[in-house]
Amino acid sequence: MAAMVVLSAFATDNAIPASARAAEPTTVMHDVTPSEIVTTVRMPKATVLTRIKSGFASWYGEMWQGRRTASGRIFDMNEMTAAHKTLPFGSKVKVTDLRNHRSVIVTITDRGALFPGRVIDLSLGAARQLRMVSTGIDPVKLELLTYQN
Repeated sequence: MAAMVVLSAFATDNAIPASARAAEPTTVMHDVTPSEIVTTVRMPKATVLTRIKSGFASWYGEMWQGRRTASGRIFDMNEMTAAHKTLPFGSKVKVTDLRNHRSVIVTITDRGALFPGRVIDLSLGAARQLRMVSTGIDPVKLELLTYQN
């Protein structure tokens, strides 16, 4: 009991009644240009990796160079992009080659993989980084870094 009396002497009540608080700031809605979004969006402090799936990756390149992808972007085989069956366009995926343990981060810009048993189709640029161009197909692990709505 004596301890409670002593502790209560140090306790303070810092609560502010609702009537004394300043009004909450209101958000003003206006049209935002893409350049404003790029400059005002903050990156998360910590990246959260979410395991998606393991399986086989293949790559595609010159035959599709310059064509429009399913997302509407023009395919550039040297960019770090990929095709996935279900992930939203713009999602970032970390692809780790289980044969040599090299990793690359790609952006989903297209739909695929078109062959059974494959979980992702990588651009030629991503396949080069993973050193899987000569093998054509390698076992990989996918981890979701960002998920676009």
